[in-house]
Amino acid sequence: MNSFAMQNSSNLLALWRCYGAEKKGGLWFSTGWPHRVWHDTLDYDTTIRALSDIHINEKYQVATMSNKSTEVNVSSTELNADATLRLMHFHIPRAPQILESHARLELLERDDMEGIRAFMNMCSEGFGYAIELASLCRAAKQEGAKLGFLQVNNVRVATILLFRQGESLGVFQLTVPPNYRGKQYATQLMLQTIDWAQTQGVSLITLQASDMGLALYQRLGFKTSGSITFWRQQCTGSH
Repeated sequence: MNSFAMQNSSNLLALWRCYGAEKKGGLWFSTGWPHRVWHDTLDYDTTIRALSDIHINEKYQVATMSNKSTEVNVSSTELNADATLRLMHFHIPRAPQILESHARLELLERDDMEGIRAFMNMCSEGFGYAIELASLCRAAKQEGAKLGFLQVNNVRVATILLFRQGESLGVFQLTVPPNYRGKQYATQLMLQTIDWAQTQGVSLITLQASDMGLALYQRLGFKTSGSITFWRQQCTGSH
């Protein structure tokens, strides 16, 4: 695993623990949303061995690192590949960002329950799945975590969750609800985030990109350093 992929996964796993997680039998289990199971190494074989005597609920996804040089024999396991995201990174430039005058980044205070609830609702609408308020509240209280919106003409049009560790900033939960799409709001939100990061002593931004967001991040200059695959166990049950 290269250093950029390591920093990316470090940001991701730290945030998952902030959402709420407990460790059992060498594996971490989310206590609620986002319903993840993982080993600290994210190694596939190590994860499979730890899962050998465990049956997990079908709503949980097992996370492992993967790349082109890794071939996983799914037929010999009880896991089915569900989704793969690209690990991407971006070095913060010194040059100022070109920002729209009517747009701004709004970052919530950690005790802004009304704002956190609005974030949950908009984020759930944008991604098309339910997000639990308790998980967001736990994350919002953590040092380095910021829940935010892109505001355009004082209207919230997109969400983002920022999670800082040292000089690295993880970008998560960036979404634009359907009724605001097609207006370059995701691009503006990323430019606003880069502009903010330039004032915070951050040198690197990391994120995990789906196929839908890949072109946007590539245009901004993000590079791919690896990938992470999410699996679902075939049999149901509880851990």
